Amino acid sequence: MTAEKAFAAIIADLKEQLKTELLQELRAEMNLSPDRTLTFSEACEYLHMSEYTLRRLCREKRIPHRVHGADGSKNPRYFFSSSRLNQWIREQEEKNYVEGR
Repeated sequence: MTAEKAFAAIIADLKEQLKTELLQELRAEMNLSPDRTLTFSEACEYLHMSEYTLRRLCREKRIPHRVHGADGSKNPRYFFSSSRLNQWIREQEEKNYVEGR
């Protein structure tokens, strides 16, 4: 391998390392608050949404959530990840944006 190729390989490796570190730092900056598990009522407050609407989104599997309880339970418990809800909000905002209007 020539010196130029070795130098190019080293630079490529350094670029990848820098890219990885920058992505980690940006992700940390974007998620100022640590990921929390929210109960159903906490998620309603967090999203500024009624219980009826949130329950409908869960039933239709249109929002990320976890269900605790037996299959077919009349009173399942819903739990939500705050970071996944933030991601879902951003995705919804992107769906609603039409460029050029």
